[in-house]
Amino acid sequence: MTLLAKGWKSSAVPKQRFSNKGDEFNTGIKTMTRLQLAKPAPKDVAMIAVLADAASIHELPLKEVQDEALVGKIAQYIRTKNELNLEPDIQLLKTRLLRVSPTILLSETFLAPRDEEAAVWEKQLAAGCGVCENVPLLVGATLEDLFKEIRSTEINVERTCGGIELAFELSGRTYVVSGAQVCEGDSFSAVLVHDLSGNRAKLAYKLTGGL
Repeated sequence: MTLLAKGWKSSAVPKQRFSNKGDEFNTGIKTMTRLQLAKPAPKDVAMIAVLADAASIHELPLKEVQDEALVGKIAQYIRTKNELNLEPDIQLLKTRLLRVSPTILLSETFLAPRDEEAAVWEKQLAAGCGVCENVPLLVGATLEDLFKEIRSTEINVERTCGGIELAFELSGRTYVVSGAQVCEGDSFSAVLVHDLSGNRAKLAYKLTGGL
């Protein structure tokens, strides 16, 4: 088993298993496993456990690229996509294009309401804001919302924070890990892993929870 985070990985073995029954944060998981790591883990970063040897897992860099025409196309898609349920006064702060491989391109579009707080959000975007409202997409012949499996028609998209965490290769296949939560609360969170090796993004793993 391998524990994987951005810029870090470590082999791991099970150390202790215990019941998760009664945990106030409902994930549907009945038992939890505590892991013994081969090296210390970084603090306050998103991690995922992969059932494979560490030597077989390779993190893929997310290289930011520029394409103004494509950014405009993405903005139009987000504003007109009914499933995203945007409020009419929402503004698109920035779109980042992230190259994973010669054939795989991702994007993240950060959103904010039209008020005086927008400038505050913009200051955080340079480092990649993990708590900004976000629409992560797989960019190809079509645009695919990587959060579509957890979107709610009752919750506007601008209340969904998080975004793309990391990408990795395993057994010749490319995967992207993303995380989401409801802004300003702990009523919902999710971890998603998509297989990007085909023509469309295929959900390989989903973990959701909430109070």
